[in-house]
Amino acid sequence: MSGIEIQELSLVYKTGREKFLALDNISTRIEDGEFICVVGSSGCGKSTLLGVLEGLMTPSSGRVLIDGKPIHGTGPERAVVFQQYTLFPWMNAIQNVIFGIKQVRRDLSAKQLEDTGMEFLQKVGLKDFMYKLPGEMSGGMQQRVAIARALAVNPKILLMDEPFGAIDAKTRLTLQEMLLKLWAEDEKKKTVVFVTHDIDEAILLADKILFMAPKRISHEIPVTMPRPRDRDSMYDNKKFRDLRNKLVILFYNEVKEHIGGEEVFL
Repeated sequence: MSGIEIQELSLVYKTGREKFLALDNISTRIEDGEFICVVGSSGCGKSTLLGVLEGLMTPSSGRVLIDGKPIHGTGPERAVVFQQYTLFPWMNAIQNVIFGIKQVRRDLSAKQLEDTGMEFLQKVGLKDFMYKLPGEMSGGMQQRVAIARALAVNPKILLMDEPFGAIDAKTRLTLQEMLLKLWAEDEKKKTVVFVTHDIDEAILLADKILFMAPKRISHEIPVTMPRPRDRDSMYDNKKFRDLRNKLVILFYNEVKEHIGGEEVFL
């Protein structure tokens, strides 16, 4: 069985004598090559779910299967891009990318490592900046390096936790387009699980949106607009407007549930 299977997944945080239920009996399936966006209000469990998929958090009950096999810890078939750029500040761009490759491809020569690093920096438009240190690059450029490092290890699954959340709006649009292009042009599309607060970003990128209420997935929403997509034409698309309104109402109802008030029904 290929893909990611999440089966009755629950996770409880324990702090001293206190316990907090972070995920509650979540079940869903993600197909090979799907681009999934996970959205929901702050604190609903999006990053915790991603942490379980990374293998950094152990479920209290239930399990996650990748290609039919339970995950136990991290693995080379998964790569992660975080909101913060997580680059080594004393390494230049190509050294940061090569460091990631070395963790999973110890058989490559120094020349092969350098060639692979250059290839992926070129893919993200940073070939001319490969010898720049992170402190000499903008936030958007640093995140391109982080994406190049993740892609260079050739993972089956790319996990992205608000990767554009700390970047200015204009650069964010550029990186969205870059990510879509890299994903679409990959000979064997990677499975992407992308956490975001941005509704428009989720609709632009996703094949399917998982909307999380606290501790659970409350809605699984397919995005049926054809690809390729671009933001300019998307706003004129009735399907986009209808889906955006649906997601806005879901967010609104979620906030109302916590602060009290009249619910808006779909």
